[in-house]
Amino acid sequence: MSLDRLGEFGLIARLQSHIPTQSSRVVQGIGDDCAVFSQPGGNYQVVTADALIESVHFDLKTHTPEQLGWKTVAVNASDVAAMGALPRFAVITLGVPKNTPVRFLDRLYKGLNRACREFEIDLVGGDTVSTPKHWMISLTVFGETHKKRLFTRKGAQPGDALLVTGTLGDSALGLKILQSPRKKWTGRAADRKHLVQRHLEPTARVREAAKLARSKWRVTSMIDLSDGLSQDCNHILKASGVGAEVWECALPFSQAFENVCAGNRLRAGELAFQGGEDYELLFTLKSEDVKKLLESFVKYGTPVTQIGVISARKNGVTWVRSNGRRQVLRNPVGFNHFKENG
Repeated sequence: MSLDRLGEFGLIARLQSHIPTQSSRVVQGIGDDCAVFSQPGGNYQVVTADALIESVHFDLKTHTPEQLGWKTVAVNASDVAAMGALPRFAVITLGVPKNTPVRFLDRLYKGLNRACREFEIDLVGGDTVSTPKHWMISLTVFGETHKKRLFTRKGAQPGDALLVTGTLGDSALGLKILQSPRKKWTGRAADRKHLVQRHLEPTARVREAAKLARSKWRVTSMIDLSDGLSQDCNHILKASGVGAEVWECALPFSQAFENVCAGNRLRAGELAFQGGEDYELLFTLKSEDVKKLLESFVKYGTPVTQIGVISARKNGVTWVRSNGRRQVLRNPVGFNHFKENG
């Protein structure tokens, strides 16, 4: 079988069978946003590693070095946040083309340092190698959380509410704008600029995850939205052995997103449902806690929206359109390495 047929997640499952854990300290191995292991004192350490490859994850024609540095840190901090943990330390591996100007590296590290300050991460080392042509950046981030407030993809139960932080679709539409430089977009340039910025410099919801971890709200599962709402929601459902309804009419959009979609005849719901790299938190919560959580986050300043509900039927995501039509998605759409991403 070739990789294009197996796909990214099939490959992960296949490799997982070759790497059994040996230590009793391993709480969570392959299969979530981070690996988790216990440490003395009652806390858990979480570890994530994420690589950014030129022409796959970023294009130097659209990303400045500073933006690339920021994004490298933010996407990893988001993985740590998805576990309810705080990022603490990081090490970086750089694959650098030999003809790279030193000034480029200075600017890259300016972006790295700005993000590390924002998310309170210390960059403490790493490795640098040369590459024949394209850039490769891999960051490993270490975080920690109390063992009683570790959030994973597994744990969602029928009747739980499905909630998301922030707004959806901005990054996907920003990428669409970047990839269509010759298209005559209708509407305000400021709206398009906002959407492009959301793609190039995503926000990791570290503080929001910490607020959830400090609370007594019964969060039953959580993931960050990197591959798209449809696909990442399905990760929770598979890990938890449940299904879900997602309501198109409830999806939260920014004003810029709504304006550009309306002015250019784009289907906002589908773009937000399938588009990736929002890096918002998608989580499930006991229904009795929803009202208090929503009220608290209004005061906190970050919007949180209930967009669906967990069901007992293990039939994946049921997409409930604004017109009431229901569609069961057995093969969720989203980003997947080794397969075609349209």
